Amino acid sequence: MSTDRRKRHLKILELISTRPLRTQEELAEALAAEGWPVTQSSVSRDITALRLVKVDGAYRRPARIAAEPAHPDERRIAEGVLTADPAGDALLVLHTSAGEANRVAVAIDRLAWGDVIGTIAGDDTIFLAVRDAGAQRRVLRELRKLSEAGR
Repeated sequence: MSTDRRKRHLKILELISTRPLRTQEELAEALAAEGWPVTQSSVSRDITALRLVKVDGAYRRPARIAAEPAHPDERRIAEGVLTADPAGDALLVLHTSAGEANRVAVAIDRLAWGDVIGTIAGDDTIFLAVRDAGAQRRVLRELRKLSEAGR
């Protein structure tokens, strides 16, 4: 997935979490207002890729189908991490909804995973330093497992 598309998906998730968007046209207009000129057909593809559903007539993330993680910090990670991508051999870049990065980073820090050296959180992005390439793969696997449990 291209970086622009990933950023657009993050913006869509942020928009639908902050206000009710009921049609593809409303979503396209909201994206355009944020500097993302899109067509209705690209919005339609984005909705499909993000597996958005309508709840009370407005787009939302899909309801969870698997059991949620029992630990509150794992639940915070499962609900907060939108994407996790490797950067080099010992860094992961995690994206969250706006304002959630610090809460998710604190949850990761409290879990004290042995492969994680440290976190730096901004508003919606976390840099996660890990020990090496093997640790990077293990942490990515754990993040994806939590993400699947939280969906």
